[in-house]
Parts: sequence; C-alpha cells; structure tokens
Amino acid sequence: MDYNEIRKELIWNVRLDFDPVGIRFIYDESEIPKLFVTHKAKAKITYCQFLTAVRQQRMSFFMEPGKLLCQNAYPVFGFRELEKEADTKRHMKYLMDEELAWDAVQQKAKLKKGCKGIYMAPIDFYDRIELDPDIVFMICTPYQAYHILNDYMGAMRRPNLTFFHTPNSAVCSGSVWAYNNNTANMTTMCAGSKTSGKTEMGYVNVFIPGEHIGPLVERQKQRCEQGQGASLLGKGAQPWPGLDVCKGCPLLKFEEL
Repeated sequence: MDYNEIRKELIWNVRLDFDPVGIRFIYDESEIPKLFVTHKAKAKITYCQFLTAVRQQRMSFFMEPGKLLCQNAYPVFGFRELEKEADTKRHMKYLMDEELAWDAVQQKAKLKKGCKGIYMAPIDFYDRIELDPDIVFMICTPYQAYHILNDYMGAMRRPNLTFFHTPNSAVCSGSVWAYNNNTANMTTMCAGSKTSGKTEMGYVNVFIPGEHIGPLVERQKQRCEQGQGASLLGKGAQPWPGLDVCKGCPLLKFEEL
C-alpha cells in the first residue's frame, strides 16, 4: 500500500477534515536534497503553523531551527538547552508553582541532539522521495480519533493505549513522545496549538509512528470490506458515521422494502 492509498483510505473511511501529515526528523544532511519541498516560510512561525499549512494547503516544508518561532518547542526538538529561569516562567501560568513548572519543562519529550530540521508534508508526498515519515500526524474529532486508535490497537495487537499529556507543547512534545516510544499518542490542544494551529472545532491531535500507519490502514480497510464502512456503531462496519440513535429504543425498528 503506497502513501497515496493510505491517504485516500484515511480521508474516505473516517471523513478526515484535513490531510494526514508525514513528519520526518532529519539527522542525516544527505537526506535534505531528497526532500520534496514546495514552500519556505518568509518569517519565523510556530511548528503548529507549519503543520497547519501542510494539512490545510498541501504545502511541504523543511523547517530549519532558525525558522522556528515557539520557544517551548526549541528544547523539545533539541534546538537549544533548557533555561531554568526563563522556561520556568513560561510555565507558571499553567501550574502556578515554580518547582512544578520546572519539573514539567524537564519531563517533556525531547529529541536526541543533532536534529538538523524537520520535514513536514502531506503523507502522499512521501511517494515522491526515498524516505518514510517518522510520524503521521492527524488533527481530527474525538470520534474520528476513536476509530483510528481502535484500528491501531487491532493492527498492533494492543489491548489498550497510554498517552502523554503536558501543560503545553501538545503537538511538538506529543509528536516527539510518539517517535521516542514508537507508539500512538493523542493529546488535547494546548494554548499555543489552539491559536497557532487554528483548531476552533474541538479537535484532538493524533500521532501514529510511520512504520505503523500501513498496518493500521490495512486493518481499517479489512473492516470496511467486511461491511459497508468504518463506523463501529451498532454491529460495526456501517457507513460513516453509522446510524446514531438511542440504543435499545423499542420505537426505532426498521424493515427493508
């Protein structure tokens, strides 16, 4: 299954509002010329804003450290060392305790040092290059996330999942945690991603390791082929989102003509 087919299956089966984004952390400079890049940012912007342009406008970027605006994301990607006073201060509005704020900064997920930059593109762009995404990022509704993560558990033979929530850095630390631990992650929006990431509709962030996205979509495709769609309502395999009615209501009985 190529990445274009993965994209089509995800968008159609659970009616994603936006393109799934493939994220690759570049450590080897020899990979940079292989990247299919369509745009560059004229000014510094946040990681969330780069991702917004990818998922909404199908742009692709190589985000160098010098183009990143958000100071909370810098240490997450290993672009700078932590600064106790400044980083603690940035987290006081969330936790209102200096010791706790500093602990929160230190315990966020962080990339190992040496990342040269981050490549971000609609997932099907990876069919054009000789590389694979480290993480597939999707912004979706909680109901869409429910189906995606259920298919992930089925494909990976995982009976449950544990996620990593931090007071902010929901998207940067959220994606790095999934990468470091090689497992799915889901986070709410944080203050920065709510505004910079343009997420007014109550979406959540879902992160899937790149090597797991193929098996996930194969499992979803298998379920769809057994019925009429991906919905898990009722007996499952229903057209999206499935017949959503009061469970067990004696009035809601139908017969086919």
